[in-house]
Amino acid sequence: MTTPFDFESLTLEEVETIELITGSSIDQIMDAKQPKGKALKAIILIIKRRQDPSYTIEQAGALKMSEVNELLAGDEKKE
Repeated sequence: MTTPFDFESLTLEEVETIELITGSSIDQIMDAKQPKGKALKAIILIIKRRQDPSYTIEQAGALKMSEVNELLAGDEKKE
């Protein structure tokens, strides 16, 4: 089972990576008017790199939204 992603657990290095990929500040990335693709890809990259440092942005971009949602929210139905 995965657990929900805790944004408070981001390190400064991870925040910087997300900002570099998205071109926006961490506060702006999930604003309703901002595009979501780059932000989601950057966040997934961080999540997956915590488990596998060789994980790439291309791999993150290939995930289906169902997989993204599971990584962000956790899959509590499997408990």
